[in-house]
Amino acid sequence: MPTHISEYQKKISEYQKKIQTIESEVYEFFYGFLSDNEKIELCCLESNHVFDFKLPQGISKLDYPSNTQIEVKYRLMRQSVSFILKHFDMVQPKKLVVVVYDGYELDHKQEMFENRNIEIISFDELKEKYKKDDVEKQNNKYLSEENIKEALKRRVEEKRLSIFLGAGVSASAGVPAWQALLECLCIKNGLPKMDSDIDEITKARDIIEICYKDKSNGTIKDSFYEDISNCLYKTLHDSELLESISKIVKDFNVESIITYNYDSLLEDKLNEKEKKCESIYDKTRTPLLPVYHVHGFIARDGQHSEIVLGEKEYHKIYQEAYNWGNVEQLHALCRNTCLFIGLSMKDPNLRRLIDISIDGSEVEPIHFVFLRRIEYNIPFMERTMRSFGINCVWYDNYSDLPKLLNDLCK
Repeated sequence: MPTHISEYQKKISEYQKKIQTIESEVYEFFYGFLSDNEKIELCCLESNHVFDFKLPQGISKLDYPSNTQIEVKYRLMRQSVSFILKHFDMVQPKKLVVVVYDGYELDHKQEMFENRNIEIISFDELKEKYKKDDVEKQNNKYLSEENIKEALKRRVEEKRLSIFLGAGVSASAGVPAWQALLECLCIKNGLPKMDSDIDEITKARDIIEICYKDKSNGTIKDSFYEDISNCLYKTLHDSELLESISKIVKDFNVESIITYNYDSLLEDKLNEKEKKCESIYDKTRTPLLPVYHVHGFIARDGQHSEIVLGEKEYHKIYQEAYNWGNVEQLHALCRNTCLFIGLSMKDPNLRRLIDISIDGSEVEPIHFVFLRRIEYNIPFMERTMRSFGINCVWYDNYSDLPKLLNDLCK
């Protein structure tokens, strides 16, 4: 073999070894940031992944989305740029990180990748940008509002969801809040307006005892449910919030809906959108999307279950460790990413169930609650919710919430 060919092959071999060493270092670097449910895969032409590595679940600690891919280059030359652009468009990863060992003139090269989610960075800059200790510290701090919204969008797109709905959702469509509902029952029965100093649970119990309790057998009369239904549905109007929630349910992988409301407004809206669902208010199972009414159900057509309106019913439900509603809520909290909408997060039973679901341990926040700034002490609420594994998504006006939810669907 001629000497010049032998020298060329030797250089090629040395270069390949150098590339393999660099790739190993990059692999080890990213491997060190993986969470328990994340992995890094070697790619190959046969799998239609032509870049060096793939992160199927992304890297949450570095804020990399699922299907991020990594390409390692010793030096970024013109033919390398052509290769990257061509195969990025062919494979279409959500993000591509090009790690260049020799970072010479990278600023000039970055302009060539505009309009694509491609990050060009030298290996030294990458290690400086993501120092292990700094990243760990940063992940223990509150995320910025922008990062929380990005994390929310990523979770909605990638994970199973459960949606928890409170009174604010139904109120957006004209359903009276609890106080107004009790006043409606008072008017219906000719009772005087009740003292505002009396708590609402005590008010409800008093109304039931006076007006709706069958004294002969202690049961609640059917007229109670008829009157509640009339109060619930008499002043309805269109709701942008219900429209936005129904769109999320239709577009994403929503496994269950937990509602503390009695009404069937969401089910009605989903049926309009041809998203099959079923109202559940006992241990019944369904092959359709379940909407669990854990405080009871009253439909427009008169169909109903027992509802939690008085103190006695509230205590009865939450003293039962294996009450079906508690079980379904725990199931959602333990398995899925949960969105809390229209809830103040003050209900002691909900907070108890959330606490049980995280077993008192420090957890990365994976759930999201939507809260109106003006109604809370923000630093206190941030700390409290984070201890429950929940991110706060803040908004200013009620009209902002549907917009926030609609942005998730874009």
